[in-house]
Amino acid sequence: MSPARVLVACLLRCVAIVVVIAAYVAVVNRSESTDALGAGLLAFLILVAMALIWALVDGVRRGLVEALATWVLTSAVTAVGIPVALALTDSSRDVTTEVSDGFVFFVVVLLVPAVLGLAVGGLVHRVRRPAAAPVG
Repeated sequence: MSPARVLVACLLRCVAIVVVIAAYVAVVNRSESTDALGAGLLAFLILVAMALIWALVDGVRRGLVEALATWVLTSAVTAVGIPVALALTDSSRDVTTEVSDGFVFFVVVLLVPAVLGLAVGGLVHRVRRPAAAPVG
């Protein structure tokens, strides 16, 4: 797998995840609800579901090892992108503080379900892969 393909796949996943979370935060900020716990849990569920399902598809299509590099890089880049998007939606937040406070959290929130999805997808990929023809 070429490094360019990994970078393009990473950027696609990062942009999609950050845009979905930024849109969700914008909707929550415009609502009149005061249920911060429910909004946070739903955002958490959105992140986990996106990472799990997308990584499962990647694992089925490309196998565990090839897709793992993409998801490790995606988790790291998105863990910077989400706090930046959150800081840009609220002028009282400092970008550097948001990134330093949220980086490890967002890496774990994205990487753990992604690895689970990749593991299951990698098993399916291995089962579905046609057996190599015997040489002889």
